[in-house]
Amino acid sequence: MISMIKSAAWPAPTAHPLLYSAVMNKLLALGLSLPLVACVIGSDADPAGPGPGSGGGSDLGPAPAPGGDHITADMTWTGMMNVTGTTTVDAGAKLTIVAGTTVKFGPGGALVVNGSLDVVGTKAQVVSLLPATTGGNFIGTAVSAGGSITMTYAVQTGGGITVNPGGKLTVTNSRMSHSSHDFLVVQDGIVDVSYSSIGMDPDGGTDTTHCDMHFGGSGSTIKVTHSNISTSTYGLMLYGGNQVDLTFNNWSNNSFTQIDTQPGVSADISNGFFDKAPAAGTGATLTYNSPAPNRLPVAMAGPQ
Repeated sequence: MISMIKSAAWPAPTAHPLLYSAVMNKLLALGLSLPLVACVIGSDADPAGPGPGSGGGSDLGPAPAPGGDHITADMTWTGMMNVTGTTTVDAGAKLTIVAGTTVKFGPGGALVVNGSLDVVGTKAQVVSLLPATTGGNFIGTAVSAGGSITMTYAVQTGGGITVNPGGKLTVTNSRMSHSSHDFLVVQDGIVDVSYSSIGMDPDGGTDTTHCDMHFGGSGSTIKVTHSNISTSTYGLMLYGGNQVDLTFNNWSNNSFTQIDTQPGVSADISNGFFDKAPAAGTGATLTYNSPAPNRLPVAMAGPQ
């Protein structure tokens, strides 16, 4: 059966700010990598201040600082890499991060992708994208118009991912957590996340992320399936997007609500498990066929 959830029965926050487009104009400079030796990439530029849209229920976080290093030709990172400022992958260039690599980011560390970023981990050797200081945070990664990020068997903690208008993100078999702001922010673009976890479940633990996912814009094509969405304040702020595919997910331990909505958005949340009411907010159309009575097993949701 198909039901339209308009969630008037569940409490809604007082305000729903719209996403704002971050300014992503970057200067570019070349960085080198050496296997088995830490390589420092970045600049001493101070990070930008908080990005627009923070407060009032949203916490999009700061934008990458202008300037920094740039990658203008295909490059491979391996071993241990340190990113201290903004590093931009130029249009037409590809940065490949191979299995077993650890990339540590300083507080102002960010990867801005105008070309291609391929994070190619394996089940036995994941790629780790981490803050340089245990328990710290960094700006995160961002993909802009014409750029693409592909991430397989990666662990990213301490900084989130932003998809700017025209960007493309594909994530499989990856674990993401501990942003100081919202983790996956989609301003407009193409997103396909599957068999991954945003948050700490099913293993449990304390997370720092305000909102696991924050969707805006009207032209996005978004698919997040077979994944665990957990342990944040909001599982998802669905403030933009139509016919968003959110099927076969586990939603658990999100303290305020699972999915917060604005009028006019629509999504399919069928075959999902929710440990409490699926949505808050009014005027959204959510299709919910075949609700899962119990948590979906690992073979159906989360990294394989």
